[in-house]
Amino acid sequence: MSKTEMKTIAIVGLGLIGGSLAKAIRRSHPAWHIAAADIEEKHIMMALEEGVIDQGTASLEDAVRHANIIFLCAPVGAIPGLLAQMAACAPAGAIITDTGSTKESIVRTAMECLPPGVFFVGGHPMAGTEHSGYAASIPHLFENAYYILTPLPSTPAWAVESLKSLLASIGAIPLVMGPQLHDRIVGAISHLPHVVASALVNTVQDTDDPQHLKERLAAGGFRDITRIASSNPKMWRDISLSNRQQLLELIESTIQHLNEFCRYLDEGSADKIEDFFSRAKRFRDSLPRLQGQALLPYHDLYVDVPDRPGIIGEITTLLGQHSINIKNLRIINSREDEPGGCLVLSLANAASLEKAQEVLNARGYKTYVKLKHKL
Repeated sequence: MSKTEMKTIAIVGLGLIGGSLAKAIRRSHPAWHIAAADIEEKHIMMALEEGVIDQGTASLEDAVRHANIIFLCAPVGAIPGLLAQMAACAPAGAIITDTGSTKESIVRTAMECLPPGVFFVGGHPMAGTEHSGYAASIPHLFENAYYILTPLPSTPAWAVESLKSLLASIGAIPLVMGPQLHDRIVGAISHLPHVVASALVNTVQDTDDPQHLKERLAAGGFRDITRIASSNPKMWRDISLSNRQQLLELIESTIQHLNEFCRYLDEGSADKIEDFFSRAKRFRDSLPRLQGQALLPYHDLYVDVPDRPGIIGEITTLLGQHSINIKNLRIINSREDEPGGCLVLSLANAASLEKAQEVLNARGYKTYVKLKHKL
């Protein structure tokens, strides 16, 4: 087999990401052999029954023994331990990649423990849903989603290109960058917002309110801006610790901005307060609109759809037949923090949203509404 071919795939961890990878690869490359390892027997049994994998086992060694490429689909805190095990059982010539949301510490571990002849490319799919486990996995999770790759300095170009080719074949958009740059950017746009959202919710929670009016009055804007505070606490504990240095610097920068604003308030400086908000507005308004407008209290309906010709036309025609007017339509490329899907329909009011969801669900589409998230 040449260096650019990949016929045997091993997936360690059949949760949402691992299961979706297996389904996507099976759909795009039905003849390839897919082996999987998972400690949950039910995940293995479901994947075997569905024909998604050819081999399922609880043994890491058995799953990776003949693999050309190995995906480590585990929580970020578990990946270093898996890499250490890979040092003893990964076959020569194998490409190992992970799906962790931080990269610098994982890349460092790979450099330290993997033997020569085994090649590592860090990976981070910017995709996900509010659900977890194999039952939530879907074959089109990665379509139109950015997939970051962070190879080692020693990783040969052919290995990176092979992985890029595989990811492109399942609809992802691969981007190569350094692990430190990745952690800095993702820390700023993903990790820091989770900390800030949780801090905001905790601040409101601690507000003196004997009548509990804040729970009753918290409306769309507050719920939207703090939605991510409902994320898995253990997962975000591990992510925060694995990106500790970058996150500390970003939090310090946030504190400096808040201290400046406190000073403007204390001084009663109207111009500086307005400039504080104006500067933020200019940057926020400059963000690509196709990436979504998550902070606006629109009546948005997220539709989980495969990337195939005519799918958008089918959906808009179906809604038009039921006299449902779409105010805006957009496609999102980064699906990591979205409730699900890559097609977002903005509707005029709550009644239209409810009707659209009913019509699409009846036709077999999976739909999600952000405002259903609870604090």
